[in-house]
Amino acid sequence: MTTDDSSAEFSESQTGCTVENAGTVAARAALAAFADRLDLAREFLDAPFGRHSADLCFVLDVMRSHPTAGKWFTIMTKPYSEWRAARWSPDGQDIAETAPVCFQTREDVERWVFKQRWRHLIGAFPLKESDDEG
Repeated sequence: MTTDDSSAEFSESQTGCTVENAGTVAARAALAAFADRLDLAREFLDAPFGRHSADLCFVLDVMRSHPTAGKWFTIMTKPYSEWRAARWSPDGQDIAETAPVCFQTREDVERWVFKQRWRHLIGAFPLKESDDEG
């Protein structure tokens, strides 16, 4: 039995997209309908952990399944007292940068990462900073 390598030839050069870019395009398309959903942004900011609505679960699933390269994530820098956000390098192998601030709670760093992912995949965050602080 011979194998057809034509699918392997359908590569970046033919599609014009890297895996990360293809994932970003797909994620943005899946999340486009949620750009004006203040309710989802507030829901997450009010309770980053716990039960979420079906729509917010969908948004979070897409954000979390987005390719690792360039994605923001959270790290604990001091046991249970300090967290930071960091971003993966373009190849997804190393940390490329860390956020300029430290967070005192895991909830706060998760909120910050959520906002960064929203901006990257959906667009402008639908709440003003003063609206989402409290």
